[in-house]
Amino acid sequence: MAKKNERNILFLDLNLYTKTYTPHITGLPNQFTLDKLMKKVVALREKNKVNVELGTKEPKELYISDMKYDKNTATWQLLINIVDTSLADEVHRKIGGAASTRKVNSKTDDVGTEFSSHVIFKGSKKKSTVYLALYEQTPNLPVKLIARYLNEMFKRVSREYEDEFKIKHPQNICDSTGKPKTINTYFKCHFNGYVSDQFKSDLDNGIYKDVKLITGELKKIEGYDVQKHTDLKEIHIPVKIDKAELSKAGGNHSWLSNFRRGVAKDLGMQELKVSFKDETDASHTANIDVDTGMLVNSEKYVKKVKISGFSEPLTTSVDLIYNPIIKKMLEHL
Repeated sequence: MAKKNERNILFLDLNLYTKTYTPHITGLPNQFTLDKLMKKVVALREKNKVNVELGTKEPKELYISDMKYDKNTATWQLLINIVDTSLADEVHRKIGGAASTRKVNSKTDDVGTEFSSHVIFKGSKKKSTVYLALYEQTPNLPVKLIARYLNEMFKRVSREYEDEFKIKHPQNICDSTGKPKTINTYFKCHFNGYVSDQFKSDLDNGIYKDVKLITGELKKIEGYDVQKHTDLKEIHIPVKIDKAELSKAGGNHSWLSNFRRGVAKDLGMQELKVSFKDETDASHTANIDVDTGMLVNSEKYVKKVKISGFSEPLTTSVDLIYNPIIKKMLEHL
């Protein structure tokens, strides 16, 4: 649980791209900027359509509690909240106090503990696929869950504004009447993390256990049929690790960087999955984006900064954007 006087802020990239439900179509350009997309999310929130419930036995509910655009910094500032019913009842007791100071905060099955996280996106007037993001780390609201939530919001936006998300079929196909066909699109996102110095140090002082190349571009497999082979999701290719090559490259991290920029890119792979033991013999795993060298949808080993020195104690959740946190986050843009 987050401490009452400090927060960890992670440095990420928001990867935003256009998708379609129409099969066999990939690589669509983004027709909207992040700013235009976020304005549609604002409109969705004003219609009270941003609450998402996940799970059935011990459900969680996520929602955008507050959001705004700051012209001075060209940033979108979001406060994302989660109500988690899976957590045990909290027990409080005064230090040095009598047994009577022990209090159990009991909840009914439909009541959960609430947490919130501030997220900042650096906007742009250009149509892009990557935007800088700062994330207030919250154990009960991990970055993967935030990405899952945003993806649901983007799908809702595309349904709400269906006409604006229709585009001409990229292959210029016409229907039986000769009229150009259109396809429905939507936005999808994921986060990549900036690599921390700690990752480089642990990797260089550790020992590789396994390295694999990963891609979900299955069309590269000879004979692959998206209709026939529906159970296939991605390919994993094991990589030979040669101690002499590691030494020649100047260490584990340098070898990995060279391999990523060379072989992995030549083969058009998407990720490198790295497993290693650090100098304490602890095992670690990381997925690395082949194009950028960033950590894929992860919080472990991501570059972060600690913010502290707040005049008032922080709570696990707020219902409006808390400016003292936002101000300290913006100092690191």
